Amino acid sequence: MDDQSREINRPIGEYIGILAVDVHGFSKHNNVQQQTIVEVLADVLQQATIRTGLRSDWDDRFRAHRGDGYLMSVPQDLVAVVVDRFFDALQAELRRRAPQLRTNDITLRLRASLHLGPVRAFDALLTDSPSGRIMVDVGRMVDAKSVKALLDHSDPAVTHVAVVISSSVMDEVVAAGHTARQRTEFVQAPLEVDAKEYSGVGYLRVPAPSGELLRSGLLSGQPEPEPDGGVAPSSGVQNNLHGYARNVIQTGAMGDFTDQSARSNGGIAVSGSNNTTAGRDIDRSQNKQEFSGRFHTRGDSNFSPSSGRRVGSGNTAEEQ
Repeated sequence: MDDQSREINRPIGEYIGILAVDVHGFSKHNNVQQQTIVEVLADVLQQATIRTGLRSDWDDRFRAHRGDGYLMSVPQDLVAVVVDRFFDALQAELRRRAPQLRTNDITLRLRASLHLGPVRAFDALLTDSPSGRIMVDVGRMVDAKSVKALLDHSDPAVTHVAVVISSSVMDEVVAAGHTARQRTEFVQAPLEVDAKEYSGVGYLRVPAPSGELLRSGLLSGQPEPEPDGGVAPSSGVQNNLHGYARNVIQTGAMGDFTDQSARSNGGIAVSGSNNTTAGRDIDRSQNKQEFSGRFHTRGDSNFSPSSGRRVGSGNTAEEQ
């Protein structure tokens, strides 16, 4: 093999699982509390591996402390065990310690992400040696808005862990049948980190959901996606309905008008500009609109693409 081929055909690295764990709300604690969290976190992770039965397999693996979190390698054949048991063991260990930590006004909750793929230059003896896209992405995943929202919308005294796994873990481990857990135990969600210009897709799970997560599901409180084209939704659209409904129709924005309000003599008022209809006796036939009564305008109006209505000299809508 010539020198040029050696330069091009570089090894892809070891195919391995990478687990990232990050403390949620770390900066809200003072210096003394943060130091306590750092000291407790290492033991929490160790106890969780013991509960899972993985300690002997992880003792010689790569682990790196990242200030308010840890980055750890997972042998490929143990990724399924992590999916099935580790996150629940982590939840159990944190809940066990929570009462004691609360006496010092400390709330220890963790976000965790699990990825699977090739990692180059892996050396268990050098804490900063792994490199590659997998290492970058797993750190972005744990910081995603959708993962943070899971803890923001749950009870901090009950829900201590929020998990996201990558598409590769889902496809190659869970959906492939290597875990006891099923695909339906996870919820697909977009992953975004604005400050780091990252976007992707992950699969969410919470070992012990509570609060809003129980009432409305794991996607409760998730950041709203932007409409196609990246245009942010208008902040001025509002529709209000009052009273009981009878024969009220409200259209969307027409021309420069942004508020097409309507009130019926049946006692219901509708205001706003977002294509709202209300009422008991509205004909819902396709491509058909019916309006009763007189319509007074203050300028040109078009009630539908083919209504044939026009504005008369007296500013009253008349049949053409």
